[in-house]
Amino acid sequence: MNSDNLADDELIVSDEESRGAMRSFLQRAEVRLSTIHRVAQALLGGSALILLLPLFLRDAFPKMMTVIIASYDAHQNWVPTVAVGIAAALVILLPVPAVYLLVGDLLAFYFTSNTFGAHPAGTNSPKQTVFNPRFIIPGLGFNTDELSPATKQLLAEGRNDEWTRGLLVPHSTDDDGWRDRFDTRTYEVWGVVADEGAAGDTERVRQAFRLAGLNRDRTLAKDVARTEALVARHVLAIRTIVLRYSKALLLLIATTVVTLAASGLVDQAIREDPTGGKFSGGFPYRYIFLVALVYAFWAPLAARSVTAPLRMIQRHTPGVGELRDAYLDRHTTQFESATILVTLVVLVAADTAMIFAGARSNGGVGLALGIVVACLSAAAWIAALNDFGANPRDAFHATMLLIRGYDAPDRAAAIRAAQAVRPVESASAAAANE
Repeated sequence: MNSDNLADDELIVSDEESRGAMRSFLQRAEVRLSTIHRVAQALLGGSALILLLPLFLRDAFPKMMTVIIASYDAHQNWVPTVAVGIAAALVILLPVPAVYLLVGDLLAFYFTSNTFGAHPAGTNSPKQTVFNPRFIIPGLGFNTDELSPATKQLLAEGRNDEWTRGLLVPHSTDDDGWRDRFDTRTYEVWGVVADEGAAGDTERVRQAFRLAGLNRDRTLAKDVARTEALVARHVLAIRTIVLRYSKALLLLIATTVVTLAASGLVDQAIREDPTGGKFSGGFPYRYIFLVALVYAFWAPLAARSVTAPLRMIQRHTPGVGELRDAYLDRHTTQFESATILVTLVVLVAADTAMIFAGARSNGGVGLALGIVVACLSAAAWIAALNDFGANPRDAFHATMLLIRGYDAPDRAAAIRAAQAVRPVESASAAAANE
């Protein structure tokens, strides 16, 4: 039964038992938070993504530029050259925003805005809300309702101890300008004016706690409420981070393999060129065909890679809906929806390059081979998107939102209509009850 539905006289828990339960909850919450932070620390310390980037970026750009420059200098057909250039650029650059977004998710996990004590007012007000980033876990202060008059006095004496205060404010006034810098900082952030010298140390200590995210209004119940919100925020953030990390890692592995294969083909063409890689007669069309072939099959491989984490999760949790249901939450699937659109562009560009290069390399046979391989790569891409639930419009919007730096979903017309109707329905229900 939900305790919210019980009357107050039906609750048999005493105040002391409730306070004991709240203390126990705070202990369990600390364990939960430390577990989540260990997961985030593993992702932050796992430098596999960063280390893999130079591995394939080192050779990718020079080798692909060799193809483009040689084709341009020899006045070859521009269609396969431009198509291969587009495919190569998107394949090489796509993992970069993946890592960039992952870093952004980690920063959002570890930091929040320090708004304790700030007043929600207009931007021109002297008491406007001020953005001041701080670590997500605030400073720890003792709850005021856990003190008896005697212990409250003892705690106040301990806080006023000069050596305790010296942990936050230099004990000596010969501080090499520390007080001036700190006073300037708090004045510019919050407009707080502290007295000069040691007379303002009490205010400086208070502002130091404020910068650490410690609110003066501390009670056991409010501590529990804030901890509930803190744990919920951590759970939501770590879900996004782990999913993004998994997708970025699989995408980076697929891209590394394909990029190394394409670079190897260019190396082989350089070794076979009688001019030692100058390609005075242009870059061989058969190698343009092979490079385009590699990029064409990157598209289904990358599409499968970014959709694989949700497939794996759904496979291990059978009987709880369909995989397509996950795409109802476009925030969770924003990155992979945008990636699918990029893979489609790469597929079209690579298939175009294959068909043109095949025709130039071996006439009708090469043209037929290019068309067949293009059809196979397109079929593989479609098969890789089995149960992919986002429609083309969602994929396009996800890409645009990522470019603009926003999280999906965009505010839809449907929710606006529902919100507009709701007050009318509420008013009608109230009138009916009367």
